This record gives sequence, structure tokens and C-alpha cells, in this order.
Amino acid sequence: HRLPVLALGLGLLLTAGPARADLDDWLRFSGHIESDIRFIIDEHRGIVHGQGYEFETNRNEVRMALRITPTENVAAFFGTRMRFYGFNNAEVLEDLTTRKKMDPFELYLDEAYLFVHGFFWEGMDFKAGRMVQNWGRAFLFNPTDNLNSRDLSDPLNYSGKVPNQMIEVDIYPAEWLELTMVWVPVFKPAQLPASALMGFAVGYDNQGCFEQAPIPPLSIGQVGELEGLFSSMDPCALRFVDPEVRTVNPALKFDNSQVAVKASFHLGPVDMALSYYYGRFGFPVPVDAAALVTNSPDTIDVKYIAEVMYPRIQVAGIDFSYSAPWLWNMGFFGELGVYFPERVNFGLLAFVDGAKTIEMSNLNVSTAPFVKATAGFDQAFTSWFYVNAMYIRGFFDEFNDAYGIHNYLSLAPEFRLFDTELQIRLAAILSLDDMSATLNPRINWIMFPGAELVVTGLIFIGDTEPTNPRDYASKIKFGQKATGRNIVSLAAKVTW
Repeated sequence: HRLPVLALGLGLLLTAGPARADLDDWLRFSGHIESDIRFIIDEHRGIVHGQGYEFETNRNEVRMALRITPTENVAAFFGTRMRFYGFNNAEVLEDLTTRKKMDPFELYLDEAYLFVHGFFWEGMDFKAGRMVQNWGRAFLFNPTDNLNSRDLSDPLNYSGKVPNQMIEVDIYPAEWLELTMVWVPVFKPAQLPASALMGFAVGYDNQGCFEQAPIPPLSIGQVGELEGLFSSMDPCALRFVDPEVRTVNPALKFDNSQVAVKASFHLGPVDMALSYYYGRFGFPVPVDAAALVTNSPDTIDVKYIAEVMYPRIQVAGIDFSYSAPWLWNMGFFGELGVYFPERVNFGLLAFVDGAKTIEMSNLNVSTAPFVKATAGFDQAFTSWFYVNAMYIRGFFDEFNDAYGIHNYLSLAPEFRLFDTELQIRLAAILSLDDMSATLNPRINWIMFPGAELVVTGLIFIGDTEPTNPRDYASKIKFGQKATGRNIVSLAAKVTW
């Protein structure tokens, strides 16, 4: 019943408004409707070999955004999405009586906050509610941007974030200076793609026999000892039963709140900012694991349980952007975050028929500071050719744990033809440490103003097996199955 209530509320708002003021003066309604079909084009990156060449997504999305300005100094923002999936999730006869099983949908509240200009005095603004912060001046990869965790549920949308409730105060003491202070009472972690579960998946060969367990963040010798536990067992009798990964969420206490401050400077052609963040890392870090082995007459059942947590961090950051008039107005940008993490130890236990056989631990995250950074340029060389190039130290999900911080090169040339009605982008990211890569070609045809047709591909290049099965850090970045599937997408979109 949520959708009728939402429609009724929107209808009342639209009808009640004219009594107070003209709609054009205080109300702005925008949004889009998008239909997206995606197909998996690989057979080697699934849970089992040969799984693929099938539809991954069949989705229709309706996005609605509303801005209300009842007075000159007050505004309210509201944004919601409804996603309907064209898959039938009915598994038993009873499901055929449930609409959500036969026609699944999701409802998102992307933003709902108020804005007050001139809070206490003219040079002070106030925001409160559900919102998304975007800090930093680099493109997509922003090590100083930590207030909202990433939303990577859609692998084709790198810019997605998880909205959160927060309070923001902005002060403008001078034309060239802006001070921002944000408080987030409750931490929210990143939303992961469905493929993230593959990071804890057990590997089987073509005959369905056990091949490899997930690599824990232990020393090479410790992993060898763990492998020895299973080496004497029949691999075709080993069955991993219901592997599960539990998250250790921060307690809902005041000291688990997040705070951030930023000073932004506008100095002629240079924009820069100094920032500080106190909170938690949005992606989960492994902290504990247990293997419970139970022998039965025909099989050896193994239940694998793992725990992940979100380490506390402090981040001191600096970012800048500069447009060089002496070099065809080429845009340069850079961003650097120095991370100060809390210590995280990883422990593992193994039990065989209830008896503890292995107990080991290892340092997963030290308290040593580490750096994540982005530097690059973008330039429209002509009206039809644009390039964005970046060096990246540290991917979104990388923390200085046993996997380490890696280095990347990103290149995204874009051709804009027929007065930009046809846009062809050939984006790629190369891991400089293991030479794996991801390709993200995109063709965007603007058929009419507000209507577009988009064909997108997402291809991962790299070995799916680690170079050393006993070394946690030897996993190939874009080869890992947890990164996702190779897909092609066809989407049609109308925006208003």
C-alpha cells in the first residue's frame, strides 16, 4: 500500500500549492523513466563453471524529484525511485498469490531534507534530513569523500551513494572562503553488488568436487596449515553448507557518530579545500572466521562462518582543481587523503566434529597511516573530442589491510558527434600492480531532447585465480569473481 499513499501525498501537495503561491514560483518537479535490460556475456565468472549467457537485469525505474520553496529563504527537497523488475520470483505455488513475488519492486528514498538560508545571519546556511554529500574535486575517485558510503548495487553506476540522515552548517565569512560542518548521527555502510558474495564463495571443479576455500587474511604459512586440514579429505565428499557472513555493526551510541569539517578556498583559477573526517570506513573488513567440519557416512559437511566489521578511521584531506588558461583551459585536479585507521586483528578457528583443531590469528590492519590519492586532467580538445585521464591510488573498497592499496590508471576518451547527439565513450581502468583491467564502453544516442538510448558494456580482464592461492594479497583486482560479471546493457530513458 506504500505506492498509493505516496501518490496521494504528491497529489495533495500539487493541488494545495496554488492556494499559497503560483506553482512556477515555489514548486519544481523533475525525474525520469528508464527501462534497462542486461545480459551476461561470460561463462567463467559465476559460482560454477558454465553459468552465464542469460539475462541479469530486466528493470524499469521511475525517478521523481521535488523542490519546494515556500519562501525566499526556505526550501525542501524530496527524491524517490521505484524499481520494478520483470522477473518472476515465485518458487512455490503459494508465491503465485503474492504480487511482490510475481512482480517484484523496490522503493528508495534518495533525499528528503530542508534548507534554510540565512540561519541566524545572512552568511550562514542550514540543512537537515536525508541527503548525500559529495566532497572532493577529482572525478569519481574521491579519497576525501567519506560521509556517505558507496552504493555499488548497480555495477554500471560508480557514482551511487547510500543516503543518510545528517545535519550540515555552511558559513561564508568571505567571498573566497566557505566553511562546512557535518554531523551524521548513525553510520551506514556501503551497499555491495550481488557479486560481493563471491569473495566468500567456495570453489568447485567441473565434477562438483571441492577445489578451493576463500583465502583468509592470514600469513602464507597459516593458510598452508589450513589447507592441510582438508588435504586428507575426499574433495568430492566435501560439502560447504550454507556459508554465511555476519556484519558487526557499530552500536547506536553518540561516540559512533561521524563528523567532518571542510574549508573551501576560491583563489582565482584555483579551487581547493582542506578537510577532516572522523567516522568509519564504509566497506567491510574481515575480522573473524570459523570452519565447522562434521563427518557423516557419505559426506563431510563444512559450515563456513565469517564476520566483517567497519574500522574506525580519521582522514585528513586536501583537494584542488585548476583551469589553465595558458594551456587551452585544460582542467587539472588532485585529491589526497591521509587515513589513520584503528587496529584490526583477524582470527580463525576450525572444529572437526566439535573438537577445536586449529586456532590462529594475524594482523589484518595496522594503525600505520596510509594514503589514497587521485590526480588527473580533463580537456575538450575540440567540440567533438573529450578526454579524462587519472592516476588513482586506492580503489573505492581498498583499505590498508592484508590486501593492500593498489595503483590504477584510468582513461576515458569520449567522441561527441552530430552536435553531441551521439556520444561514444571508451573508458578503461588498468591495475598497474597486476595488469588486470575493466573496460566500460558506452554509446549514448540522444534521439530527441529528453529522450536517449544507451548501449553499455562492462568487461573485466584478468585471471580469476590468485597468483598464489596461499597469499591473501595475490588476488587479481579485476579478475576476482567478486568484482562482477561481464555484461552488456540496453537502456532507454526519458527525462523531464
